Parts: sequence; structure tokens; C-alpha cells
Amino acid sequence: MRRTLLIFVGLLLTHPVYAVSLRATLDQAWETSPQAQTLEARRAESNAQIVAANSLLPGSPAVILSHRGDQLTNNAGLNEWEAGIALPIWLPGQRDARQRQAQAGKDSLEASIRALRLKLAGELRESIWQVRQTQAQIQLDEARARTAKKLADDVARRVRAGELARTDLNLAQNEWRTAQAAVLLSRTRLLQAQQTYATLTGMTALPDDISESVLPKPLPDDHPLLEDARKAIETAQAQVRLAVESRRDNPELGLGMRRERGSLNDPYADSVIISMRLPLSTDARNLSLISAAQTALVDAQSQYNRTRLTLEFQIQQAGQSLQATGQLLEMAQQQRAAAQENLELIQKSFDLGETDLFALLRARAAAFDAGQACNQQEIAQALSRARLNQALGVLP
Repeated sequence: MRRTLLIFVGLLLTHPVYAVSLRATLDQAWETSPQAQTLEARRAESNAQIVAANSLLPGSPAVILSHRGDQLTNNAGLNEWEAGIALPIWLPGQRDARQRQAQAGKDSLEASIRALRLKLAGELRESIWQVRQTQAQIQLDEARARTAKKLADDVARRVRAGELARTDLNLAQNEWRTAQAAVLLSRTRLLQAQQTYATLTGMTALPDDISESVLPKPLPDDHPLLEDARKAIETAQAQVRLAVESRRDNPELGLGMRRERGSLNDPYADSVIISMRLPLSTDARNLSLISAAQTALVDAQSQYNRTRLTLEFQIQQAGQSLQATGQLLEMAQQQRAAAQENLELIQKSFDLGETDLFALLRARAAAFDAGQACNQQEIAQALSRARLNQALGVLP
């Protein structure tokens, strides 16, 4: 805990507080995300696979050197040297399948980057509104503490004047202490929420405008998570095709020169060597590779269907939540107005000595609870908008 606090304080000292947009905050969070940096680094790997798929050879050539002689047997002068190169060649349809697989992998990587950015946006939205909720709670708690202090001072004055009993002063002072404790607890929660936000973004300043407008609609076809799952299917399909087109190891074309003599009295003779190595196709090699590729395809299709159903449910749930929070906010506002009006009436009655302190404290507690509920519903409505945008795949 102490280390986390020191890190957070260091961020406060090294990062100035300034207004930024929600989009800029997401960009900053992306820069500090280890997963994002890993995916960005994989772009070079993806480009290298495309280069390899477009090359003239499916693999690296090999140099061939050999020597044959009879020095260790009858030493009749037999001497033969051979030097050449072995070139792997593409199987029919294999190069096109490899190119499709490399391009599908690159497209899948870009889709994964967009999907991860959306997931990071969801974490950012939750973190921001958690900070805002605790900030709003602190404002309510501080207002409660100020009014509790004012009430305690007023009760103390009336106790000294003989208008109220000492027990009333104890009640008022305990109310003030309770309010002070609530402020301290809220400030601790705010520090924790700010630490989470700072860890996510590497900064302490909240975006200048975090409110979001939303337009409820069905699941879009270009949803980043859906697109990521779709590209995974295309990659698996390309892998199946590559496995089918690569039923044997790549043939090798050999080109070389041979220099030889049969005996000490024979002159050296030179010749050109052209050879072809043709591996055979066997089930022992192919069945496991093709089966693994087909299994990956089935898994990708299942993940796509599950992702679609999950997103449709999340959109429906987020839409219903947004509608419900709007209704709850309207009722909370009405309750807050009624509780505030009731508190004002009881406060006047208490000032005139017509109502006891218990009734005033109950009215104050009811007004505070109503204000707190209204505040929570305002935050809940804003967060529901953000969650609906998140479910719809809308990036800041």
C-alpha cells in the first residue's frame, strides 16, 4: 500500500494537471498498456510473414559439398568432388495459400488491435466514472459535515442559554463526528480510484468532458470484437487451405558441378548435375496437421457465435439499464426535492423550539440520503450511456 501511494504521489509531481479529451486519454492509456505494445510489435512479425509468402522460394536454399576417393582403400587415384545448391520449390497452389494465410494473419492482427483498444476503452470508462462518483460523494459528505458542524455549534449555544439539554449537544456532536468520518472514508476511496486511473493512463488528470451521447441501435456488423472473431475465422480457414495444399514437404531442385577421375592415369572430367528430390505424401504426416487446422477453424466459428450472442445480450442489457436509470433519476430528484422541503420546514420548527432534535436529525438524514441517491443516479445514468456505447463498440 505504501509503495502504491508513493507511485501515485510521484505521478502527481511529474505529470501536470491539464484538461484533455476522452480520446486523448485513451491514446495515453494505449501507450502505457503492455498488451497494446505487444500487439504493435507483432506488426513487424506479420509483415515478415507476408514477405516470406511472396518470396520465390518457400524456404532457405542449401549448399551441397561432397568428396569421394579411394585413399583409404586401394589408393588407385579415384578422386571426385561435387559442389552444388539445393533449392526448395513451391508445391502447386501452396504459394497462393501461404499468401492468403499471411494476409489473413495481418488482417486478424489489426482486428485484434482494434478489439483490444475497445476493451481498454471500457476499463477507462469504468475507472473515470469511479473517480467521478467518489468525488461527488466527497462533496456530499463535506456538505453534510459543514451543516453538522453548524448544527452542533447552534445546539451548543442553546445549551449554554438553557434552551436545550446536554444530551442534545451530545447527539449533535456525534452527528458531526460521523459526518467527519464519512469524509475521511470517501477521501480514502477517492485515492484508491485515482490510483487505479493513474495506473491505467499514466496520468492523474481526468478528461475535460467525459459525458457521452448515445444512439441505441442493433449490433453493428463492424463491431471491433465481432470483427476480431470474424478475422479469426478467416485466418483459420486460410490455415486449413495451407495444410491441404502442403500435403508433402517441399520438393528440392539440385544444381551442381562434379569434377572426377577414375585413376591416377585418367584426366579430370567435369560434369553438370541436375537433381530433383520429391518427398512423398503420407497420412502419418498430414492427418494431424489438417485435423489441427480444422479444429482451430471449428473453435474460431464457435467463438464468433458466442461473441455475437454475448454482444447482443450486452447491448440489450445496457439499453434497458439506461432506460431504468433515467426513470430512477427522475424519482430520485423528486424525493430529493421533497426531503429538502421537509428539512427546511422542520429546521424552522426546531429554531422556534416546536420540534425536538431527534426529528431534525431524522429529517437531515433523510435529506442527505435523498441527495446521495440522486447523485448516485446521475452518475449511474452517465455510466449507463458509456456502457451502452461500449457494448455497441463505439470508441471515444
